Amino acid sequence: MSTTKMAITQHNSVDSRLTLPTFVDNIAREEPDTPWMNLPRSPDLKQGWLTLTFKDLADAVNGVASWAENSLGAGDGKTTIAYIGVNDARYAATFIGMMKAGYRTLLPSPRNSREGQAALFEAVQCSIVVHTAGIVSAVDSITAYQPHVSTYTIPAFEELRRLGEENGAFPSRCGRDENERPLILHTSGSTGFPKPIALNHGDLAAIYHLRSLPSPPGRLSIPDVFLTSDELVGMSPFFHAMGMIVLLRGIFSKGSLTVLPPEKPPNAQLVVEVLQQRDAVLGIFPPSILEQICSSEEGLRALGKLKYVFYGGGPLARGKGDIINKFTRVQTVIGSTEAGLLPTLVVEDRKDWDYFEWADGSGAVMEDNGDGLYELVIKPKDVKYQGVFQTFPDADEWRTKDLLQPHPEKPGLWLYKGRKDDVLVLSNGEKFNPVGFEKGLESHPLVKGAMVVGQGRFQTGLIVEPEWEALTSDHTPEVLLDTLWPKIEELNNASPAHGKVWRSKVMFTRRDKPFKRAEKGSIMRRMTVALFEPEIEALYSDEASEKQLGKLDLSAGLPAAKTFVRKALKLAGVGLPADGGDDKDIFAYGVDSLQVLAISSKLSHALSTKDKRVTVSARTIYANPTINSLAAAMIGEESGEKANGIAAISREERMARMVEKYTHDLPSPSVLATPSPSPEKHTVILTGSTGSLGNYVLQELIDSPQVAKIYCLNRSGNAEDRQRESFQRRGIAADFTKVSFLHTDFGKDQFGLHDRVYDELLQTVDVFIHNAWAVDFNLALESYEGVHISGTRRCVDFSTQSKYRAHINFISSIASVGNWTGVHPNDHEVPELLDTDHAVALPQGYGESKHVASLILAAGAQRSGVPCTVARAGQLAGPSNGDSEWNRHEWVPSIVISSKAMGAVPQDLGNQNLVDWVPMDLAGKTVRDLALSQPSSSATSQDLVRVAHIVNPSTTSWPELVPAVRESLQKQSGKAIRTVSFGDWLEELKKTESSPAEIEQKPALKLADFYEGLLGHQGMPRLATEQTSKISQTVAQMQPVNDEMVRKWTQQWWA
Repeated sequence: MSTTKMAITQHNSVDSRLTLPTFVDNIAREEPDTPWMNLPRSPDLKQGWLTLTFKDLADAVNGVASWAENSLGAGDGKTTIAYIGVNDARYAATFIGMMKAGYRTLLPSPRNSREGQAALFEAVQCSIVVHTAGIVSAVDSITAYQPHVSTYTIPAFEELRRLGEENGAFPSRCGRDENERPLILHTSGSTGFPKPIALNHGDLAAIYHLRSLPSPPGRLSIPDVFLTSDELVGMSPFFHAMGMIVLLRGIFSKGSLTVLPPEKPPNAQLVVEVLQQRDAVLGIFPPSILEQICSSEEGLRALGKLKYVFYGGGPLARGKGDIINKFTRVQTVIGSTEAGLLPTLVVEDRKDWDYFEWADGSGAVMEDNGDGLYELVIKPKDVKYQGVFQTFPDADEWRTKDLLQPHPEKPGLWLYKGRKDDVLVLSNGEKFNPVGFEKGLESHPLVKGAMVVGQGRFQTGLIVEPEWEALTSDHTPEVLLDTLWPKIEELNNASPAHGKVWRSKVMFTRRDKPFKRAEKGSIMRRMTVALFEPEIEALYSDEASEKQLGKLDLSAGLPAAKTFVRKALKLAGVGLPADGGDDKDIFAYGVDSLQVLAISSKLSHALSTKDKRVTVSARTIYANPTINSLAAAMIGEESGEKANGIAAISREERMARMVEKYTHDLPSPSVLATPSPSPEKHTVILTGSTGSLGNYVLQELIDSPQVAKIYCLNRSGNAEDRQRESFQRRGIAADFTKVSFLHTDFGKDQFGLHDRVYDELLQTVDVFIHNAWAVDFNLALESYEGVHISGTRRCVDFSTQSKYRAHINFISSIASVGNWTGVHPNDHEVPELLDTDHAVALPQGYGESKHVASLILAAGAQRSGVPCTVARAGQLAGPSNGDSEWNRHEWVPSIVISSKAMGAVPQDLGNQNLVDWVPMDLAGKTVRDLALSQPSSSATSQDLVRVAHIVNPSTTSWPELVPAVRESLQKQSGKAIRTVSFGDWLEELKKTESSPAEIEQKPALKLADFYEGLLGHQGMPRLATEQTSKISQTVAQMQPVNDEMVRKWTQQWWA
């Protein structure tokens, strides 16, 4: 900020009727039923909406004032309290109620760093925090650094409303001093600590006055169309300047505000659902949300219900805005914490939607900054419209540091281009100062200069100017990037998540095109960006890929489309083997989620033309994970309407087809050799021995006198070393004298083994424990086909060819029947039987794949006489003896670990309160019991299929374990640990910024979506164990999880 002093202060006293408490009271008295806020009755939008009136708001304001006086004492107009809450109606009620009670209110962002919060509190001398329930982590981060701060939990809105209604009007202590500053917001802190901005009544009332700002004849201003009594949908947090503008607009314009459910993280689909249910006229959203919404026809139709769509806080991609502009009127708005809403005109030509045209009362002056850009400077004109001169009454100008570019043909129109400082503003509004990153990379001897780009983009990019004289002749760009990547990774680790540079977003300058530099040698950033604009566009638009890909005519047919897809995959860095078939799942090549995004971007960009928009979304790729299916999906997409792929068949039919595909040619027992009688001692194949469960199963097989030989089939080539290390960590003797480790590939015939080895297995193995399975809830069913589903059929083939007709023991999952209650609502337990209804599987690829594999095995039993046991595993916990750690990345450990950092543990687990967990060592014993008590190969085909459940028949509940969890957490942290409801705990968790440091302390952040599902009515079904208990003495004698186990597990997570 830069201001200069005026000789004469231009300051208007504020009409007391325009102080917020008085204004709200007057509306409530004169128009009590006028709608103020529309909010969902529950996170499930189908439950309908609740409309709060101005009478409700006024009562709640009085309730807050009464509560404050009773809890904090009478306000003196100087004491500052901080309010942190969920984004609901209490924000307005609280800061207006605190005004009425004589307090100043600071609205800090819960996302501020601890140091940033401390600096804010010190600057405004705040020692009181008022907060809602469910946001304790943000409060704890304050009190941890500032122990002197006292905290108070404010009641629910309805309780405040009742309190105000019962006590009646509270005598306002507000507005006695025209210079009082009752509300304090703060800057973003993108270039340092956040700075407090104290607002007075005149600043707040500027929104009211802007409603009457004159517009040129025949023109409309943003105040004319934004500050109306129409319903508006908004999603900005109320501690943010834009959120406060929206709140004030709703009050001073008497225009109802529709908000998203605060229990859910804001996202594009949620906005679409809200728009579909409401008849709103206006909407204001961040650019990143709009860009996601407009990727589907459903989203565009939802936006099309609005008369105007406003955006601010960052640039909106031109192409995306043009698309939205065809369905509704899109218009940019501009404002700041210091200046509030700056008045602009609605552009005459709607194609200029991203340009600003200053309204006459704005005081905007454009000062030449050089290089074709101009800084926006605000000069005093009529200060009742100009909040910044209420905030800074002695200033004679306000230098915004915003740089804009004039329209090439239309005088008076200005395009936002960035800030005078070096901070990058991404399209999602996140800000990143790249100087530290750049200087760090320039310390590398092969780097002369580095510049991070990404203004207005969703992510950062990096341009590197090599130190040419230090390079050898073999330093190609690929080799140079390999050399620099460790340093870039190091710098990424020190950067916020939104500032990290992807490997695919790094480019190098040419020797004949260096950076623009000043005489002193420093990089002239803006001139260099302008110089490299074509390269930057290519970096983000995949222009280089498009040139190599060419264009595909969507009517060209499947062969051409497959060639095109294969080329695109290679350009995205997918390692396609020479013998990789078009039906091979690309995820088998190690494709990760970032590569999926890259493939999506390349295909979408290369397929689209100026006349036709084609979207190949990430969901399309997950749903069509082979070259064949992806090519077919692409040529079937003639618009963005089928962005989710062309899979028109139901998931049940997809499962049925896959079962049929792998069972239609099963051999009849009549053509198979008669199996030999079972040997005296068992020879066992175990897959996935290096995993958590496999480790314990292997130990039990080694210890069993009934087992003579064990073959461990694993995908990794160093499985024996990993196994040995694992046993040693657990204090178990790694005696592998009867174990052979084989490197296998279940996607290949004979598991990828040589004939001699495979024949040896056929002649000796009588028990086959199939435990290896990828756990990835993003993958579609089809992505499990190439290795896991086809591998299951290869297990059946192995058994039919084996000397002893090997008994297959398949470790399935409760997810394979996760939707049991939905299909069988009257059955409270899943019986120990197979269910051929495909709808019983949980609707995700993992559960569906386990269901399909189970039915393939059942068909193998019924048609080919292959004995099999399908063991559905429930929640497997840490070992009862504590000899190893319960995997801390799983959902239960993540809750406990995060609870320590949050200072609160959930009293319940939503719909998963029942604890029928099986300790891992007991699960290993159970698998041993099942595998070594095989059904006879002479049994009937029905008896050859056995279903068992690896769950604990002796149950307890989470609330019964909570005291032990809490005791252990308090012992570890040395602090008191509160118990809260699971809903409040999850809300508190979701308020945490997902930074690497926070995720390290609160790993539950990575599973927030999963935890949302625990709040639903339907949880996982109960699994019966009556028949399993007859087979396994381990299950029959299993004791419930107890406090001692809990203490062992929690101690290990902090050992």
